[in-house]
Order: sequence, then C-alpha cells, then structure tokens
Amino acid sequence: MGKSFSEIVIEGPFMLIKGFLLGFLACRKPDATYFFHRKTNIRRETLKEFVKEFFELENYVHLCLEDELIEPFKEAVSLYNKVTGYEIKSIKSIKSAEFSFAAEIFEKDYATQFKEMLNNLPEGVKLIDYFPNELVEKDAKGLESYAPLHDYIFRAKGIVSGDFEGVVDLYMKIKRSELNDFVICSEIKLKM
Repeated sequence: MGKSFSEIVIEGPFMLIKGFLLGFLACRKPDATYFFHRKTNIRRETLKEFVKEFFELENYVHLCLEDELIEPFKEAVSLYNKVTGYEIKSIKSIKSAEFSFAAEIFEKDYATQFKEMLNNLPEGVKLIDYFPNELVEKDAKGLESYAPLHDYIFRAKGIVSGDFEGVVDLYMKIKRSELNDFVICSEIKLKM
C-alpha cells in the first residue's frame, strides 16, 4: 500500500490556497504528494458543492494531502489565519478510492496499451466487474477511423478500486495518454 491521505476542505480562493500550500511544501517537504479535486476530477460530496465551487459562490477548496503533513499544515493555516483568512472546514481520512470506466478502441496498438495498463495495476489497486470483449472482423474495409465496419474492436468496462494514490495515478495515466479519446472515466469517488 502507498501513503495514507486525508481530504481537507479549506475556505479561501483556489489560487491563493494553492500558493500557500506550495510555499508550505517548499519549506516542509518539497516532494510531497497532493491532489486538488478540481484538477484531478475527484468528486465533491454533493452537486451543490461542485456548483458553488465552479461558479465561485463560496470559496471552498478540496485538497488531498499526505497524512504526515496534515498536522503541520493545520498549524501553518492557523498561524497565518489572521493574515490570510483561510479556515479549515473539515479533515477526513481517505480509506480508498474508485472510478468506473468504459472503453471502445478500434486500433489494436491502443487496445494493447490499455490492456497493459490494466494488467500492471499499482500496488493495492484492483479491477472489479471487469468485462473485456474483443472483435475481429475479416470483411471490414476502408480507413479505420471512417470505416462503417471496423476490422478490430476492443470494448471493456469495469471499476478500478483500492489504494487512493494508486487509483489517482492510473486515472491520470489514462487521462494524459492517447487513450483519453477512447476511454471514458467517471469522477474519482473517495471512500472515507
């Protein structure tokens, strides 16, 4: 299993809190791992929270931070509270995370790349309800992207669940790769 994390909800503007966090980490632990919900597509508790954050009606920033830095970060926020106005609203320990996915891939190389990702899951991460399906059509013709019938189709759906950091790592690998056009992923759900 990887590091343990907690979710912190802080009242304040996103960019200023991000700067505060980066300054804190530069002094405390420059290589620390952290994730902002809005940057990593981690689900907020409710739709109401998402709408408020999106339209900046209320300035709440959801942040996931390594547990070993929670107490020092709380102290730093408290120490500078009169200057910044930041206030920690809640801290919850993260037990695990998950996201669901659905893939439809028409090129064998991309399908192989995706299958390798799923076969080499990070430690503490597992696949649930995984249903892959491969079709090879011998009579298909035309340019692959525009063909009415593709000669190769890989379809899969499932849920990736387990260690928080590993789940986020796999999610971001998919999102930052060429597979992003072929794989739809849900928001990452936290289990507290």
